[in-house]
Amino acid sequence: MARRRTLMVLSVLSGEKAVTDAVTEAQISRQLYYQLETKALHAILRALAPGAEPTGTSGADGYTKRITELEEQVKQLQQDRRRSERLLFLTRKMVKKGPLASETRGRPRKAKSSSTRPGAGASTASTPESTTTAAESPSTPSRDGASNP
Repeated sequence: MARRRTLMVLSVLSGEKAVTDAVTEAQISRQLYYQLETKALHAILRALAPGAEPTGTSGADGYTKRITELEEQVKQLQQDRRRSERLLFLTRKMVKKGPLASETRGRPRKAKSSSTRPGAGASTASTPESTTTAAESPSTPSRDGASNP
């Protein structure tokens, strides 16, 4: 129906048919024809306006809609930026400055035990000069006369 009406209006505007012939052929009133012609001309103007989108909105309406969308996007991006800055601030507050990698690779080495440390004494095989055994008390005097702490 829309295509037939469009062809009718275009045939009258082009001079192919007279209005009387068009309304008689379409079986509509002259008043309805002029209403359709006015609507068609307004639609053509909206569609051909600079900046008109394919949806049929006029340039001003399209720009207003796009501006609103971009303002919402800016608002969201500002909120995301504030959130990211706050997370960065808190991360820097919690993580202390220092080297990013350890000086040695792999698992950290165990601390070497010394015969001068309190606790179980070193084995006799690891300290050939020592005459102290694990069974002896750590407070007993050593060979040089000093007691082990």
